[in-house]
Amino acid sequence: MAWHIKKTSLLGSTAVGTVYFKGGNSWTENYDNRKTYTSQAKAKEEDFIWKKKTNNGWDVVAVNESA
Repeated sequence: MAWHIKKTSLLGSTAVGTVYFKGGNSWTENYDNRKTYTSQAKAKEEDFIWKKKTNNGWDVVAVNESA
């Protein structure tokens, strides 16, 4: 089962709506370009993202694509 990380784009961004984590420090509007993980635990290993969720209030979620 595959997982990915998504969030609502920030105001002022060129992207509107949902964006998907692409890897590194990049996000994409293109669902096909998202980074996938084999488990929720692997997705949650992206420390940078989860720290931003806690410290900056990002609405980041790890999504199970099979659910």
